[in-house]
Amino acid sequence: MIGYTMLGVKDIQKSAAFYDQVLGLMGASRKMDHEKFILWNNAADQPSFSICLPYDGDTPTVGNGSMIAFPVEKIEDVHKVYECAIKNGATDEGAPGYRYGGYYIAYFRDPDGNKLAAYIYENENKKHL
Repeated sequence: MIGYTMLGVKDIQKSAAFYDQVLGLMGASRKMDHEKFILWNNAADQPSFSICLPYDGDTPTVGNGSMIAFPVEKIEDVHKVYECAIKNGATDEGAPGYRYGGYYIAYFRDPDGNKLAAYIYENENKKHL
């Protein structure tokens, strides 16, 4: 259903270095690399994640209530992605743990303030808050 997502950033090279580290843990690599646009994915037929310098040249803004969540394979991967993000300039928005409905998830904001998450859906019977 989703082809790709895109976030506006202030410094494309600084943000690209952040996402190379974080997305690399999930097996993604750069597939398109332009002066004002960079895209990562795991395979051409899979959804992609991208960053850009806003087309209109204005300062990028963070969407209120917007978030992009990345699925991972194991609970340990949630921790690895979260820790890598924090180490590379992200800020904490919710440490790894179970959330309602059986999701094990961690929340963080990239260096530009965009809210992201890494998660695994474990079991619909888990109702941890």
